[in-house]
Amino acid sequence: MMTLFPIEWLRFRRNPLNFWILSSFFVLLMVSATWSGLVAREYRHTESAPAIVHVGAHKVEMHDAPKVLALAEKASAYALASKAQTLHMPVLGGLALNVSQLDFISTPINASIRNRHTDGRTSDPLFNPLMHELGFLDFATLLALFTPLLIIALCYGLVQEDRESGVWRLVCTQSTQPWMLVFTALAVRFCLVLLLMFVSSSITFALDSGASLAALLQWLVFISCYALLWFAIVGLSLLLRISSGAAALAMLGVWLILTFAIPAGLSFAANQRSVMPSRLTAIIDIRHFQEQSNQQRQSLLSKWYTDHPEIKVPTTELAREITSLPAGLELDSKIRPLMISFDVARKSQFEFMEHWSALSPALAMILMADRLAGLDAPRYADFIEHVNQFEDQWRASFVPNIMANSPWPASDSEQLPRFVFNTQQDNLACLRLSGIQAFIALVLWGVLFTLRRQFTK
Repeated sequence: MMTLFPIEWLRFRRNPLNFWILSSFFVLLMVSATWSGLVAREYRHTESAPAIVHVGAHKVEMHDAPKVLALAEKASAYALASKAQTLHMPVLGGLALNVSQLDFISTPINASIRNRHTDGRTSDPLFNPLMHELGFLDFATLLALFTPLLIIALCYGLVQEDRESGVWRLVCTQSTQPWMLVFTALAVRFCLVLLLMFVSSSITFALDSGASLAALLQWLVFISCYALLWFAIVGLSLLLRISSGAAALAMLGVWLILTFAIPAGLSFAANQRSVMPSRLTAIIDIRHFQEQSNQQRQSLLSKWYTDHPEIKVPTTELAREITSLPAGLELDSKIRPLMISFDVARKSQFEFMEHWSALSPALAMILMADRLAGLDAPRYADFIEHVNQFEDQWRASFVPNIMANSPWPASDSEQLPRFVFNTQQDNLACLRLSGIQAFIALVLWGVLFTLRRQFTK
């Protein structure tokens, strides 16, 4: 077979159409790789810049939000508790693969004694979702969409055209193993496609200042299995005794089914299995909870002092922000489960899609990119859980002093809780995604090798 490589390479190189197909694909990959790498680098630079937190720096959004500046002298504990550091979910080494996912999840979260779901929200930029979807594709998305098309284009008419012209019959009479020619042609094209994918992937990782070698190696292994699988599918299509045009249409149909139809079906099934709560209903419920807490403010204040007899009711008149603190805590206890339900549903849907990703190689590639970037739903749900735990610890440190209207001792500042989130990527999940792709590819290649005698017919 090795002696056939130079011959097949010469045959491939003499067709100018192959050069233009590879060049167009490589330019497209390079543009996407450069854009993704630079955007990832810019994000990391922004996140690593030291954030200067001032009291009252965040704009107040609710009409009854605490006026921290006016309260600083009256209750230093409240002033300090209201300016918790912004909590960040650290992204991982494969961020450049799916950097646009950052637009849909909140990685920086402001956690303090204030309710972050109402008056503690960050001011995210607004964008048109439709225009965002029509914008430039992430590197992983572009690779998942166009790699199969490149393989189909390079292998178009590899056997069918020779059959139509009668050349293939002549090849079969002059060769004892004509299937070796087909396998060699596929191997040459596989090496070229893999080279372009490796080069562009290495560039997008090189441009990302926070990229890791481990993520790059895992990504290279996965895309190798991805390309190998699609070459096996195309190789099986060469067995069809139909015209080259019909074979190309059949392969495009397979591409549409595996890339669009199956992911859409899995998404529908995932939503039926774990229904995503209604955002409109959630907004209505939040407004209802706010109205309830405002009406019960005085009773909740009395109940708080009753439940905490060790805290004496201050003899002096308390500021409105302090008297409304128990109501705010009660409001948060009602809103938090509502918001967690979104993350739980998203996590469940992600895991369902990942479980059935063997049905769609393109879907598996997108999920793999999410895993390597650290933006997958299970990791984000874990991040939110850590944020909630830190928020509870932060409030437990300050609320007793605030409600007692006592000065904040400087010695207690050294014992304040610190946010720690070190959850790394799920290497087992990444290995499983790559392993499934490799297994399916090997099975299809095994079928193709078993049917290799069919090329002589």
